[in-house]
Amino acid sequence: MDKIINWGILGCGNIANKFATDLQTVSGSVLRAVAAQDLDRAQNFAKKHTVERAYSNYTTLVNNPDLDVIYVATTHNFHYEHAALCLAANKAVLCEKPICVNAQEARKLVELSREKDIFLMEAMWTRFLPAVIRLKKDLDSGIIGTPQLVQADFGITKPQEAGSRFYENKLAAGALLDLGIYTINFANIVFGSHPERISGYAQFTNQGVDQLSTYNLLYSEGRQALLSAAVALPTPHQARIYGDKGRIVIDDFYHPQQYQIILNGKKPQQVDEIFDGFGYLYEAREVQQCLLGGKTESMICSLDETVAIMQVMDDLRKQWGLRYPNEN
Repeated sequence: MDKIINWGILGCGNIANKFATDLQTVSGSVLRAVAAQDLDRAQNFAKKHTVERAYSNYTTLVNNPDLDVIYVATTHNFHYEHAALCLAANKAVLCEKPICVNAQEARKLVELSREKDIFLMEAMWTRFLPAVIRLKKDLDSGIIGTPQLVQADFGITKPQEAGSRFYENKLAAGALLDLGIYTINFANIVFGSHPERISGYAQFTNQGVDQLSTYNLLYSEGRQALLSAAVALPTPHQARIYGDKGRIVIDDFYHPQQYQIILNGKKPQQVDEIFDGFGYLYEAREVQQCLLGGKTESMICSLDETVAIMQVMDDLRKQWGLRYPNEN
């Protein structure tokens, strides 16, 4: 690992700040440049994280010849445009979730990535966390038998402020794309496959986005996931996996540091997998390892998996009649 991976960040919001902080702990990776539409914002971000260059123009950032990969951290509605901008400039891309607003956009990005042979990955950090990787090994070992039912919720309370990425229709807001995506990813991780049937319900704001939504996913052999997400209703952020030999309970399932294995008739066993920082360093390490290994996608968070989950969310929104202004 002699080569240094040089990063750029496109979009200087809250998650980008956390990612930049964690990136400093990844040996062999260096944040070289950042960009925001407001130069002062970019410069303040660069100063905070000791970054060499700050731009107010995204095109200037992606055309910086010193950069190997760009982390796209803008709002959902801009993900396709900004990720495509990076790929067109032959820059590898780590794009914040959801990778796009819909599966059609995601497929176009994947096609561009594969056509140009350039790395692309959705920043679904949950998949790379130590506790989730260990959980998957425990499930594969049959510790609770064959998982039959997953229940997961992710509900928070955010004020309905103008311009909020949680409520603003033009920003592709709502519970499903922002939070529900974690529950669907988690169910797929547990079952190791995609759902065969999908249904769901939504409660809408006056802007027509889902502030509360539920998803019923049916997998092969009758396995099921009962999921929910909300931006105006707090819930415990817990996932529960049930098998014939017992259950596993995971608090803060989207960024867990421990979970409990409760076998039938026995006392709970706690599994601890503490992570460093905010937890974003693990997805950054995966990108670094893929780039050093000459890979154009991650097998832990494959592009086909990313598109398939976008399609699940498309199917749910179609049932609800929810479309965003920037969709064709």
